[in-house]
Amino acid sequence: MDLGLSGKVAIVGGGSDGLGFAIADRLLAEGAHVAFFARRAEKVAAAERQLAERYGAERVLGLAGDCSSAADLEGVTASTVERFGDAVHVLVTNDGGPPIRRISELTDEVWLQAFERHFFYVVRSVRATLPYMTAEGGSILNVVSAVAQRPAVGMAAPTTVWSAVIGYAQTLALEIAAQNISVNTLMAGYFDTSLLAKTIERQPELSKERLGRTAPLGRIGAPQELADLVAALVSPGARYVTGTVTAVDGGASVGLGASFDSAAPASNATVSKAPGT
Repeated sequence: MDLGLSGKVAIVGGGSDGLGFAIADRLLAEGAHVAFFARRAEKVAAAERQLAERYGAERVLGLAGDCSSAADLEGVTASTVERFGDAVHVLVTNDGGPPIRRISELTDEVWLQAFERHFFYVVRSVRATLPYMTAEGGSILNVVSAVAQRPAVGMAAPTTVWSAVIGYAQTLALEIAAQNISVNTLMAGYFDTSLLAKTIERQPELSKERLGRTAPLGRIGAPQELADLVAALVSPGARYVTGTVTAVDGGASVGLGASFDSAAPASNATVSKAPGT
């Protein structure tokens, strides 16, 4: 099925690995031109080479940038329009998550860093990109954690920050709807990323199978599954869909899996979002 994304220009955050890489790959497969960024220059370069081999170097732009830096985010947009032209049709914000700590352990500095890196990243990305999107319309899609809907002990920072992103996105959807720009948010559950693998290494009591049992579908997700939904939501065929907040978690937001293990963590805040940033 042709989603109508051929020739469109997209910016994807956290695109060197995990969910972000899967999203960049999926959009490129649909014929889009994709600029992606992440913090680690060596990982960006490796991902850019891999995607360029699949789809052609002329449609891929990898950039090193920190999502907590306003200058870097402005630079990502500037480099994108310099390379691909003055229209940006798709913006996908995607990053890791705030730290998992009890409220008593969250200092002002930790709170400020969490908002700087994860909330203001979205605000600044939209601010930098929107002027290039208004001429033709477009789509903004934010990938956050499903913990926004399921608070748990130790998840105050992720729950608060992602809830702020959702509130911002829904208000933005109302304010720019007349410009033919859609704004939607996906709440990601557990996905099979390198960041999840690293978390399991640090916590031997966890496993992919055990985490998967917390979802009614009985497994964790494949990054490509979330990327497929992203591609559909940012396509012209979904322009009537805006302001939505959708869980992509194997049904975990509806209820616990039949074999739920109460010792499994209650959130994906730092283990299932895209690493590579």
